[in-house]
Amino acid sequence: MARRRFSDPAGLTALSMVRGLPVPFYLLCGSLGAGKTTLLMRLLEHWRHQGRRVGVLMNEAGAVSIDGPRAGTLAQQVLNLAGGCVCCDTREDLAWGVGQLVTDYRSDLIVLECSGMADPAEVVDAVTDVYLSRLIWLERAIALLHPAAMADGAMSDVAIRHAVRYADDVILNKRDLYVPGLWEQFKAAAIEENPHARIWETTLARVDPHALLQADPPARPAATVNVAFGHTRSPSTAPVSRARHHPMVVTIQLPDPLNRPRFLRWVGALPDGIERAKGFFRFAGEPELQEFQFFPPRVHTVSPVTLLDEPDHVVVLIGRDYDQERCRNDLLACVER
Repeated sequence: MARRRFSDPAGLTALSMVRGLPVPFYLLCGSLGAGKTTLLMRLLEHWRHQGRRVGVLMNEAGAVSIDGPRAGTLAQQVLNLAGGCVCCDTREDLAWGVGQLVTDYRSDLIVLECSGMADPAEVVDAVTDVYLSRLIWLERAIALLHPAAMADGAMSDVAIRHAVRYADDVILNKRDLYVPGLWEQFKAAAIEENPHARIWETTLARVDPHALLQADPPARPAATVNVAFGHTRSPSTAPVSRARHHPMVVTIQLPDPLNRPRFLRWVGALPDGIERAKGFFRFAGEPELQEFQFFPPRVHTVSPVTLLDEPDHVVVLIGRDYDQERCRNDLLACVER
């Protein structure tokens, strides 16, 4: 799978000096026709009442945006990423769009509605780019699905499976259209794919935005909230925290160059929960800037790179259910002080 990186598009390094950065970024993904735009409108209404300056990125596979004008009635600004999936065809437009919303329109919150065909894993990879992370931080991923995404009792499409796996909240919508047996099968498949997410069951995307967006969901939601958690966790995994099971990003700042042999041993010992890793840094005694990439199936590259702008020396880890502090401490032990 080819992977592209940004080389400071739109001068994001200079833009990162704007006060109030980075701003929270919300990812709304899921199956085609599941009701993502309906949910987006509910969220925009909620944020408008809070006085937030919300910038919206609308990704549609067609050449013309159909849903963008609807969102424009509530959002502070809407930018359309039409003509392909944001995970591949319009991926570089994502960086430009974020830069515009943050600087030209002073958005203090950004939400991206992905095309139903977009692969959320690739979108997460894009928004955690070392340059974009200076402008935005991935606050929450929300997946909206309906049972049409099911086939033979399993999540049938890679993009759908990734939407569920990467989500903090999985919203199963259009419950009124399906018989109970199929619905329970659908719910069980979602929980099996991601036992750590909150599972919401609803119709017409009727989810309480306040409950959905709260930073630290309660261990036992109120009976009036249409949400259930996945599998019960054993005491060995307690305390359960969003930070431990959140599948997105841990950014590790590197204060000095790394010891090459120690770093390579660290890479070889990365836990199975790490799905993606990347970064820029230097090795002690070597002048070249290095680019690090790690991706399934446990393949990694470290190679010299020349960029127009010197990026932060960091390593970004993307994964789920692994010991984040141990990975951080073990990497920092590779620093050659």
